[in-house]
Amino acid sequence: KSPMTEVLLRSSKIKIPIFGLGTWTSKENECVSICVHALKNGYKLIDTATLYENEAQVGEAIRQANVKREDVFITTKLATDSHGAENATKALKTSLAKLGLDYVDLYLIHAPRGGKVVETWKTLLELKNQGLTKAVGVSNFGVEQLKGLKATGLEMPDLNQIELHVWNQQKETVDFCNQEGIVVEAYCPLARCRRFGQTKLKDLAEKLGKTEAEICLRWTVQKGIVTIPKTGNEKRLLTNLSVLEWTLSEEEMKEIEELDEQFEASSAVQSMRLEWETVA
Repeated sequence: KSPMTEVLLRSSKIKIPIFGLGTWTSKENECVSICVHALKNGYKLIDTATLYENEAQVGEAIRQANVKREDVFITTKLATDSHGAENATKALKTSLAKLGLDYVDLYLIHAPRGGKVVETWKTLLELKNQGLTKAVGVSNFGVEQLKGLKATGLEMPDLNQIELHVWNQQKETVDFCNQEGIVVEAYCPLARCRRFGQTKLKDLAEKLGKTEAEICLRWTVQKGIVTIPKTGNEKRLLTNLSVLEWTLSEEEMKEIEELDEQFEASSAVQSMRLEWETVA
């Protein structure tokens, strides 16, 4: 079993595993089987969302894998069409029913573009107080939006899940999150494989006898960023997890820092640039 390190979520005082399985585009039986395989092979964190339409499958996998509830960390997200106090409350209850769980470990606002962010965020904090989620956070939030949230005087998010990888290192947002004690979580940590073979990472991979994917994942983990690659392949599931077992040198880490080119693999990342006034 790999050494699964954890990161403390400051406001909620709970720990999130640094490595997990993303499930975007995982559907039906494929989703159940890959999640079961993950849970039986050392994964503890599974990331889903209302938008992915696979919460029921993730819940089924938890039951099939026969793991204790406290040994898994489940994240789901509020869809952008369900912002506002009443909608958000209903949405989390619906998600819990689909998952077959009494609570999730982390509930995120999927993107600020749903609007009514302040009202919605207050609601998430209330849902946490009610015990329906252990921690609350956001996704696809940029610095301006996080500053807007801070100005309300409300408790800040425990975590911000954003597109982050070697080719889009999100330095400004990461620096701000670090300064505020907000954990950063990387989705698309492989940039959907779109830059493989096209940059100097290829040379570094050859030199180290690793794949570019392994180096991408090791780099985010080594920076203390929670990393959730998606795969439907059982072999890659294990190769991905094995990045917890080796390290990159300081020099190699620096070499990778120079590959940042603001490449965006997802369109969701555009939400980070919306003006606070338009979404608050």
